[in-house]
Amino acid sequence: MTKPIRILVPVDQDAEALRIALGYAQKICEKFGPEVQDIVLLVHTKQQLDHTGLSQSLGAGHVKALAKGPISLSGGGRLHAETMKTWRYPPRKSVVVVYYAEPRILDFVDDLNNIAGVVVVPDIPAAADGWVARWGAIIHGQAQQAPPSALIDDPVFVRAIETLSSMINLSTGLGHPRDKAMANEIMRILRTKGHSDQSANIKSWAIRRGWRPDHAADLEALARKIWALRAKPSLSGIHDPEGRYRRWQADS
Repeated sequence: MTKPIRILVPVDQDAEALRIALGYAQKICEKFGPEVQDIVLLVHTKQQLDHTGLSQSLGAGHVKALAKGPISLSGGGRLHAETMKTWRYPPRKSVVVVYYAEPRILDFVDDLNNIAGVVVVPDIPAAADGWVARWGAIIHGQAQQAPPSALIDDPVFVRAIETLSSMINLSTGLGHPRDKAMANEIMRILRTKGHSDQSANIKSWAIRRGWRPDHAADLEALARKIWALRAKPSLSGIHDPEGRYRRWQADS
């Protein structure tokens, strides 16, 4: 499966941001060919299409037309306008232009399937930095970045949470009590063995490995809770913590 192409158009492009973003979206469509002709302009709310700088960039005529359905773009492709409330899963493979991007709407997009590309335009500097680091996104005006880093540079920690990922149902995350208990045990063992807090990166790590963003956020919250404990947690009641830890060391 081809991975989505991910691009950031920095906020400092301002008035030109929409034109640049749509240009990138059309190039992604061209790369995929006839199977990808739909570009979705995604915002938080309908008001952002009607009463913001974005509406001025679109023009009143296009805003009115988009309210009725997709419009054809001069450079190719069909432009749709959607909000987080109205859009769920694209019926056809699409490119998404995310406007006024910040973590919540970017998590929403990361949870979608059938996406050929994502072009992100934040309205606040650094609002999409976590998403860029997560995916190693291309940044407009900058040289191509190296592939994304491992995010977590502790190999034993990584092996432990890889074990968790392989044993739970990723479609439900930590929703099942047994799976949450397993995650809790793993975090407690790692904390007790002196490993540092990885909660700042664990959500992105999990999303990159197939976790849904909301489930990855649950894993992050659990990690924060364990490392916020004043003292190292007790391992009593946990099955074979020493043996499990030795296996993570051996496999890392």
